[in-house]
Amino acid sequence: MFKSWTVLFMTATLSLALPASAAEPADAVIDKAQQDCRSFENGVFAMTDRAVSLVDLTGDGKAEKIIDARHFSCSSAASLFCGTGGCMLTIIAGGKPTEFLAKGWKVVQWNGQAILLLAVHGSACGGTNLRQCFKAVVWSEDGFRSLDGE
Repeated sequence: MFKSWTVLFMTATLSLALPASAAEPADAVIDKAQQDCRSFENGVFAMTDRAVSLVDLTGDGKAEKIIDARHFSCSSAASLFCGTGGCMLTIIAGGKPTEFLAKGWKVVQWNGQAILLLAVHGSACGGTNLRQCFKAVVWSEDGFRSLDGE
């Protein structure tokens, strides 16, 4: 009896010692943004309820988390999370984060396949002007794929 209580106590203590980000990659992304904000002139981090979206991108019937830094803010830095190239979009799929730089995004369905459309800076499409262009990304096997291989 004593042995089982000891094991239970040790298990509970160990689980409390683990950081939340170890269990959830999306939490790690948000924690890092909070730390980045705090480290710049002790800023105060905030995010809207639109910062995290749930969308099935892999076709397995379970929603992936999409963390859109466009909905983050820091009191001490107006452009900490976004710039002229866009904002960081982090997608947790297959248990790992994948990052894209985007000015906006939308998911469309085509023949049962979820396609992530990214509005990207014009330079990503070979242009020298600042016009937008778009990139289509799909989940395939163990990662995201697009026409340009990225």
